[in-house]
Amino acid sequence: MMSAQANPPAPAIDKAFLLALLRESRERFLDSFAGVSEEQSRWKPGADRWSVLDTVEHLTTAETVQLRLLATQRVPRSADAPNREEVFLRVVADRGNKMQSPETATPQGRFATLAAAAAQFKTTREGVIQFPEQATDDLRCQEVKHPHPAAGMVSVCEMLIVMAKHAERHAAQIDEIKAAWREKIE
Repeated sequence: MMSAQANPPAPAIDKAFLLALLRESRERFLDSFAGVSEEQSRWKPGADRWSVLDTVEHLTTAETVQLRLLATQRVPRSADAPNREEVFLRVVADRGNKMQSPETATPQGRFATLAAAAAQFKTTREGVIQFPEQATDDLRCQEVKHPHPAAGMVSVCEMLIVMAKHAERHAAQIDEIKAAWREKIE
């Protein structure tokens, strides 16, 4: 096991910060589709675009995979591994950087309704929040392979940041879908 000094903590990013980030992004994401009807949830702004339901499915599926990795695939982190926490805080939620979803998280109609997808997201995110709440080790001293190839190996702390910011990214996507829907009906 590595010492806590191997990856010194950034002053602003501690367990309380991560928990607040995860809780705030959960609320932002859920608020983004509050009041969306089942009909609206299936509407796509273009043939190659996702619906609200697709977006909720994607995020829920991605978080389920990421939580499973955190629970089962952690390994000690090298002392010279780069710390990308600040980078992930800045770039993951940015919708200007388009990324291709890994096949495992691509929407495939896993949920019959938006309500079912939202319920599973809530359950999964609760597990994500419980992870750092119950952690006793420094979240920077272990790492996992992130399912998106662009991220590679990430510390547990970085994975939690990515998860929170990923939810913010897709909340913004849902806002875009709803704006396109409003334009369509006006």
